[in-house]
Amino acid sequence: MLIAGVVTEYNPLHNGHLYQLDQIRHTLSPDLIIATMSGDFVQRGEPSLVSKWDRVCMALRAGVDLVIELPYIFAVGKADIFAGGAVSVLDQIGVSHLVFGSEAGRIAPFTKTLHLIESKQLEYRRELMDALKQGISYPNAHAAAYHHLAAMSQTADLVDLTQPNNILGYQYIRAIWNRGSHIEPITIQRKESGHNDSFFTENSPIASASSIRDHLLTNKEWDEAADKIPSFTRSLLKTVKEHQDFANWETFFPFLKFRLLSSTPDQLAEIYEAEEGIEHRLLACIGRAQNFHDFISAVKTKRYTWSRLQRLCVHVLTSTGKSEARGQAASGEASYLRLLGMNRKGQKYLAMKRKELQIPLISKIRQHRLPALDLDVKAATLYDYLSGRSADQTAETSHPPVRYDEEKGQFLDANQ
Repeated sequence: MLIAGVVTEYNPLHNGHLYQLDQIRHTLSPDLIIATMSGDFVQRGEPSLVSKWDRVCMALRAGVDLVIELPYIFAVGKADIFAGGAVSVLDQIGVSHLVFGSEAGRIAPFTKTLHLIESKQLEYRRELMDALKQGISYPNAHAAAYHHLAAMSQTADLVDLTQPNNILGYQYIRAIWNRGSHIEPITIQRKESGHNDSFFTENSPIASASSIRDHLLTNKEWDEAADKIPSFTRSLLKTVKEHQDFANWETFFPFLKFRLLSSTPDQLAEIYEAEEGIEHRLLACIGRAQNFHDFISAVKTKRYTWSRLQRLCVHVLTSTGKSEARGQAASGEASYLRLLGMNRKGQKYLAMKRKELQIPLISKIRQHRLPALDLDVKAATLYDYLSGRSADQTAETSHPPVRYDEEKGQFLDANQ
């Protein structure tokens, strides 16, 4: 079977995502499309605009056949951790082709870049450490080390690793190579909008998820974003908005401030990704910060990127310690497959595939106790509470996978 896999956040699902799925169907004609999707906190270290269950509904409406959760420990991780976990999930569930968007739009530059870096590991690591000693961030140090290798080798057709989607794409291909996986990577040129664009391009139906979130969170008119998102996304977002505010760091900030102010430096030093004494800087800045944006602006330096600090804040919020997270993250290996949603085609595939799986396929959380899964539940429960969805942990542990009848175009209840 030809099974296409995508790594998604759908925060929210927009026309660019529909374009990617249409291109997958047009170029590959896959038997199935499987997505591994971040839970309620995403890779840049932010709470998702709406819950993972709402975003699963978007994915199924858009034509994804099966949605598997990307565990928290990978979903809220730097690019290599995120990509390694995602590839592990897709490999375990049987994906044959991994499709991702990129600024490059071709696979050859990625494979050439991988071969260059892997063949020059000593030089790369030396340049990387030299760059880090200058006090710059890891992503910029990585880019500097890579550019040094590229200049020295004079290899043509390398990928530009200053572009965000190219960076993730490179890490996907590196993860496939590290695993010795038979997954075939395919990239689709990112269309029109940049990954972090904060503005809408005039007369274009495609905008970045960042610009759409910024637009919705600043309470601007819906009509301005209407042509950037499909009608089912718009309908779902409006339904959520009728009952609660969209989740974001500003609404979560009071609880983060409480967590920081009630912690000692030693306690914060044990939080996952708290390194190099950053806990002292957090405590020095939090007392006078009136909102999340001002807080991160005060903490940020050349060495600590905005995304890195946001991810650290998520771990503070969820009390995720180094002892419970480091080993799981470093392994790059998913220990279970959490089923979030499926259509009838996806359900048939699971019935066929289930006996071949090497790790548990989880649809009912209460039947399983796994350290990484416990982190997922803790993060989801906290998200539900802070976003106004629920204060009851059973809301997460008893939630069934979303089921969708693609032929009738309707969602099914748990008993159908």
